Amino acid sequence: RSNAGSKPVVLCKGGLCCSKWGWCGSTDDYCLKEKCQSNCTRNDIGSGGGGGGSGGDGGALGDILSRELFEEMLSHRNDPRCPAANFYTYDAFIAAAKLYPDFAAKGNNDTRKMEVAAFLGQTSHQTNGFGGYCYNEALNCSASYCENKPNYPCYAGVSYCGRGPMQLSWNYNYGQFGESIGQKEELLQQLKTDVTLSFMSALWFWMTAQPPKPSCHSVMTGEWIPSEDDVAAGRLPGYGVTTNIINGGLECGRGPDSRVDDRIKFYETYCDILGVSYGLNLDCYYQRPFNLGFLVESI
Repeated sequence: RSNAGSKPVVLCKGGLCCSKWGWCGSTDDYCLKEKCQSNCTRNDIGSGGGGGGSGGDGGALGDILSRELFEEMLSHRNDPRCPAANFYTYDAFIAAAKLYPDFAAKGNNDTRKMEVAAFLGQTSHQTNGFGGYCYNEALNCSASYCENKPNYPCYAGVSYCGRGPMQLSWNYNYGQFGESIGQKEELLQQLKTDVTLSFMSALWFWMTAQPPKPSCHSVMTGEWIPSEDDVAAGRLPGYGVTTNIINGGLECGRGPDSRVDDRIKFYETYCDILGVSYGLNLDCYYQRPFNLGFLVESI
């Protein structure tokens, strides 16, 4: 949580609601009319599982992805064997996407569908178990995932392991995401309990360039133009570059890799459901990684 102050003005960043007690969040405790003092934009969208509408306006994402398609694509996410069963919901995805309005909004309908398929393909692999979106926290959360970054200090006894659809990892990624929504502390447990915030963390990663890496969004929308160095490294526009962005240090430039293949299978399945072609350059087998590090963790 982050203190928003007690005055009835919009002080919470990232579109979060400000509760009457002055805290920022996106669940009913912050956003319901009787509990919210400002930025109360989600009075009919809770963070829990299942039903309800998306406020009558699904935004750009809702134009491409209906509730029925979401349920078809992520049909195994509520398998009782999944630790995150009944966590990820359509309404939460729609609500989070409205806070990143360029997502699924750039280019023609085919481009928009390909971006949605790519996002869900990558996040399904990141949270795989019984068909994707099975986890909201990494299996191994004992390691600290802490790197010495003065602007993003680590707190004692805390693990910055993978959480959310993209399995956001490391203190500096939590720190940067937190800064973007005005919350630098206490995000760790919230990403496990607040599904809208969890989706927001994945969309933040997807939409945000971290040089020398472009954003996944710019790659899938065709806005990213590879440099001469990129071309020489085999990094050409297509789904494969998003894998390089996410986990290239471990998966790319090594020849055929089963992890890369799994990402591609999810993407192709979702493209088929959405009725759109796959595009070119789906793998990163022979792409040189952008760097040797990685920003997120895979299950």
